[in-house]
Amino acid sequence: MTATPPLTIELETQAAQEVVDITARVEALISKVRGGSCHVFLKHTTAGLMIVTSEKDVPIDIMDILQSLVPQRAYRHDSPAHVAAHFLSALVGPSVHLPIHDGRLALGEFQRVVLMEFEGPRRRAIEIRLLAES
Repeated sequence: MTATPPLTIELETQAAQEVVDITARVEALISKVRGGSCHVFLKHTTAGLMIVTSEKDVPIDIMDILQSLVPQRAYRHDSPAHVAAHFLSALVGPSVHLPIHDGRLALGEFQRVVLMEFEGPRRRAIEIRLLAES
């Protein structure tokens, strides 16, 4: 396996809570890689990355479920919304690691890579690291 220099995806989210499908953006960067894997890492602590289904409205339902996990209380750090965003980011996580086959992500039929925005709108940077088969 050969590691490549990091690649970056930058995007602007549009809402306070939002699900942004980044699958096509990742695949555009890996299209020349025949096989291997890629690590997708979000450089922020108030959003997360996950693999979800592409079925209609399920990603939004997942966002609603995640938001319901945050208790309403007085927080020490900052506003309740800001602390909630940090909690949900830690819960979801900042990265996914995916196999690559023939220049495409080896996802299941309905799987998509999404950014879960918990405190937008914001400018987000996502780093992609490739491990390509020689």
